[in-house]
Amino acid sequence: MFNELSDEELALKARDEKDAASELIARYMGTVEMTAKKLAPALSDDLMQEGLMGLMRAVQGYRPDMGASFSSYASVCIKNRMISSLGKNSMSDAADISDSELEEFVGVSDDDIPENIVIEQERMNELYTKISSALSEQEWQVFQLFLKDMSYNQIASTSGLPVKAVDNAMQRVRRKLKSLLG
Repeated sequence: MFNELSDEELALKARDEKDAASELIARYMGTVEMTAKKLAPALSDDLMQEGLMGLMRAVQGYRPDMGASFSSYASVCIKNRMISSLGKNSMSDAADISDSELEEFVGVSDDDIPENIVIEQERMNELYTKISSALSEQEWQVFQLFLKDMSYNQIASTSGLPVKAVDNAMQRVRRKLKSLLG
């Protein structure tokens, strides 16, 4: 159904349609995985979770009228989310990543990503079908609002849920993503 759509078209549909988001995630899972392994192999599982959040934020923030392809925009969002996570959590010390290595990584182009991502497409489709089915509608709704940079209080106000329910839903989302990726 979504196979004929370009990444740009799919990104726009993924804002509102869970199945479109699942397809887009499947398309980019190889990129997320490769980026995480390249940045910090020892922490790739945690970085993959952050990368997925970066990808979903890319879906929410993508504007085709700005002239960039979705692929370029998403790659930057994924990398930035992972790098930000390393800095915030002081994970970079644990991974022994030097500043020069980090700068070198940030400059990596999309051309450096191996073509074997296409080969893994089927495996990724299966994984994202699992992710899509693992999240309840409430978790999906809270997750989408979170990806729009809303605070827990804003999500609670928008969704009509108590703040504690929003926090609980996000904790479940993180656990489910981690268990599916681990």
